[in-house]
Order: sequence, then structure tokens, then C-alpha cells
Amino acid sequence: MKLATYSGSEATIYSVILEEDEQRQITLFEHFVTENLKEHHEEVKDIASRLIVIGTKTGARDIYFKDWEGKPGDGVCALFDNPDKHLRLYCIRFGKGVLIVGGGGYKPKSIKAFKKAIN
Repeated sequence: MKLATYSGSEATIYSVILEEDEQRQITLFEHFVTENLKEHHEEVKDIASRLIVIGTKTGARDIYFKDWEGKPGDGVCALFDNPDKHLRLYCIRFGKGVLIVGGGGYKPKSIKAFKKAIN
């Protein structure tokens, strides 16, 4: 589903709707926001602001993302977090113009990959 609030002339931002959320039209990004807003309010606001900048001003530039966050070849990257922040948002980019945002969550700096934090 296109996220019109974040999309603009520089990039179109999408998020996936899982089958169980199809009727309610709730995206993975909306789940991410709901799950993290209470404990990480400022970080969620920062991520939302950065998505608006990507969509309307800069496009999905390489400098905003950390590549190789998923399995080899799956194209998953993470929106770079600030050094003092712990919330991570996972994405798939297609050039500068298309960004698919998914889920993510809290990631302590001591853990190198999100999947290790949940195993």
C-alpha cells in the first residue's frame, strides 16, 4: 500500500499489508509505529520525519541506509538510526525512487543483527 503521508516527488514509500490485516488495511509500518510509539515516542517521530524528507526532498539515498541487514540477496536494509537511538526500521529500496518499509523494533547497540535479538 502506498503511504501517501510520506511519499512525494522524490520517492514513493510503500508498506506491506499482511493477509490477516487485509480487511482493516493495516500495514507493517503501522504495526511498527503502534508497537513502538509508547516506549520510543521520539524515535518513532524521528523515523517518520526522515521518511517524509526521503519522500519529498532527497529520495532514498544510499547514505540513509545500512545494507545487508537480512539474508544474502533479499535486499533488506535498515534506515540508519542515530548513534544514541535504538529503534530500527527495516526496508527494501529500489533505486532512489521507491522504498518499501516494513517492521523493526528495539535493537541494543551490542547486537549486530536484529534477528539475533529475537532468537
